[in-house]
Amino acid sequence: MRSVLRVAAAVLAIATAFPASAMSRVDPGEMPKLEADEGLVLIAIDSSIPLEAVHVRKDGGSMFGGGVLSRLPKGRTLRLYVAPAGRYEWNRISTPFVDYRVGDDAEYDFEVKPGRISYAGDLVFRPSSWYRALIHVANRGLGAQDWLQKEHPALLAAHPLDYIGRYPDPFPAFYRERLAAPGAKQAPWPELAKPPEPKALALAPEDLWSAEHVALAELNPAGTLLAIQLREEGKDSWVVDVVDLASGESQRVARSDFEFGAVQWSGDGYLLVSLGSGTRQLVNVIAITAAADGRPRFERYELPVVGAVLDVIPDHPGHILLASHDSRGTFMVHRVDVSSAKAAKAFRAKTSERLNIGSKDDRWWYADGAGNLRIAFVVRDGKPMLVQGGPGGTVDILELRSEGGFAPDALSYDGRTLYGITDEGRSQRELVEFDIASKKVTRTLFGKDGVDVDSILYDQRRTPIGVRYYRDGRLVSDYFGQQDRKLGELLEKAFPGQSVAIVQRNREGNQLVLHVDAADAPGKLYHLDVGQRRASLLENLMPRLDGKRFAPTQIVRATSKDGLPIEAYLTLPPGTGKRPVIVYAHGGPIGVSDKLHFDARVQFMASLGFAVLRVNFRGSDGYGKAFREAGARAYGTAIEDDIDAALSRALVEHPLDAGRMCTVGSSYGGFSALVSAIRWPSRFRCAVSIAGLTDLPLFFTASDSARSAPVREKMERLIGDPRKDLEAMRQASPLYRYDALTVPIMFAHGDEDLRVDQEHMRRLVRMLDIAGRPPVGLVFEGEGHGFADEAHTHALWKGVAGFLQQHLDAPAAAAR
Repeated sequence: MRSVLRVAAAVLAIATAFPASAMSRVDPGEMPKLEADEGLVLIAIDSSIPLEAVHVRKDGGSMFGGGVLSRLPKGRTLRLYVAPAGRYEWNRISTPFVDYRVGDDAEYDFEVKPGRISYAGDLVFRPSSWYRALIHVANRGLGAQDWLQKEHPALLAAHPLDYIGRYPDPFPAFYRERLAAPGAKQAPWPELAKPPEPKALALAPEDLWSAEHVALAELNPAGTLLAIQLREEGKDSWVVDVVDLASGESQRVARSDFEFGAVQWSGDGYLLVSLGSGTRQLVNVIAITAAADGRPRFERYELPVVGAVLDVIPDHPGHILLASHDSRGTFMVHRVDVSSAKAAKAFRAKTSERLNIGSKDDRWWYADGAGNLRIAFVVRDGKPMLVQGGPGGTVDILELRSEGGFAPDALSYDGRTLYGITDEGRSQRELVEFDIASKKVTRTLFGKDGVDVDSILYDQRRTPIGVRYYRDGRLVSDYFGQQDRKLGELLEKAFPGQSVAIVQRNREGNQLVLHVDAADAPGKLYHLDVGQRRASLLENLMPRLDGKRFAPTQIVRATSKDGLPIEAYLTLPPGTGKRPVIVYAHGGPIGVSDKLHFDARVQFMASLGFAVLRVNFRGSDGYGKAFREAGARAYGTAIEDDIDAALSRALVEHPLDAGRMCTVGSSYGGFSALVSAIRWPSRFRCAVSIAGLTDLPLFFTASDSARSAPVREKMERLIGDPRKDLEAMRQASPLYRYDALTVPIMFAHGDEDLRVDQEHMRRLVRMLDIAGRPPVGLVFEGEGHGFADEAHTHALWKGVAGFLQQHLDAPAAAAR
């Protein structure tokens, strides 16, 4: 997809009269007679702004045989046309400012079949600026069916609706069949009822889901000053404070209504505070010097161009590498002197003076400790590459893969070695060295059987000194040197049962900033003076939770039916007697895992008096490659067997009420919650699906994930190929087994979810309505796959609380 600036508004005035063989619009009530080589096509556009026109072209040729939809309003527009049978493409989207040409991308091709109503999905258009947009096609077949039933019922009765995308969709035929069954409920369909209001809540969602107070903390190399980005309490504004660690005094140096993009030190006395995103950031410099009385003095000035700090050049404090784009979109890197206001303000980002002259398709660079550009990240023919740059030209080093292979993390100080993580040819993710000269991995620095390295720890000279990984749910720092190892052991003793991460260290390694949290302890930042062996609290990340007590979490170990060992976490609220149980499956499902960090969702459900079980089933991250790959083709089957095994073990080992259990989950977890309620209907009283899948084949035709060929190949490998495995995928999908879904159901979904389209929820809600078992649910305007609006998050979990209380508060003897 490419965008083209409009030259003249007159280009938009395209005639809507077409030759006889062109697409011809059908008005409500019309019954056109189709020729043998004609069909009906339903065109659907979903745009968040008004559009001047959307152009459809036939057979990749001229507009002859195609059509133009003109002056489209904001929202969803559907129109029915008679059209010659054959291949078509979405060709161009016209806004008042830009034409977006999509016709050269096969993703936007479709077919009109003779004698039928063809539907290729909704063309979804979401601009992010006046010249950029997200465009994809989403199968919303139920909405198409409902519109046809309302506007063209006779035509729908005479000509079946076919989805004509890349993958088959069995739902239209399934829906027609079930709707025609004796006793099936018919339109009008009821409004989705809301869940009941919750009873008194021990923990308020407004407190649990308040934004973290601290966004980041950066220690200067000397370890004397700490810059902290804070969210002002009760306000949608951000500040940056500089704390003198010796005196404890703090100075506010920046404030904004938006979160700062980056806060970085260049040497000990220059703080760079950036506002914006990408290479369009305003970079402010705060120069810090000592006044006559020894107290720090702050001078603030701004770079005259927008850009992004690419590197702070450790060998040259007060100098940085700045990345930016010129007016023609050329990516540029310049060395900038920020040591004084005069020098900074004199900088001009001239294309002819950029450091990366001669490079092509570069998007970012790695620099060595002296600020020399060494390795470029480029995208060539859609493929991400690492390329070595230098006076003699460029040399390809490595093609990066979306999964597997070497994942670069940092360049060595001398610029000769890349450090990164790989599981290629290995049983788990390991820390390795990649030699640039030989273009290959030459040494393994750390590997541990059955453990995936999560991140790499470096000293001030960018040398790896250790790794982080998860063990028994806690984040562990494993150091290479004896002194650092002793420090790690000291920290574990100082904060028993908690995850401790050194997030900042000075060049001598004697001044540290620690992040500490646990499943029952919200995060805190500490300053540790290693020499004095003293830790001081810097900030409570969630101050509204001060003084509140939270439920502890225990590890449950189980063995699945095929012998695979499974680790799970049970959060058990205080009290006597057996507790009701929430089985809370994580999303993903592959490459994601539950961990023992503080989780507001878990603690909220525990505060209602419910035990919460989370299971790291097959496919979860952190346990090695074989465990991760075991999740492939296990959706709705072996994954749920793992959850069942962990639940069975927990029921034996802990005071849990087997007669009062519900399943809850988000994304894949919502799918899993529905599957478990179908597979074990006598075990669970209810199920909650938040942004959950209901129809595995639909995920291939109504998700932004399926826009690229490489991702589709991965989906086919992990989930199945609807063209070959359709029946198995149907059997694993809650939608096609709705008749077995007999427990009360709650749904929640954002109407802007591009990952798991709301069509998933709509379809299953409709089938349950047909069966006479209407669910309850909440739909949140403007929300995507994850909720951004705090008020929506609060409303969601209050709804979940009311629903769970309704179905779990009764004692086991009174269970349905």
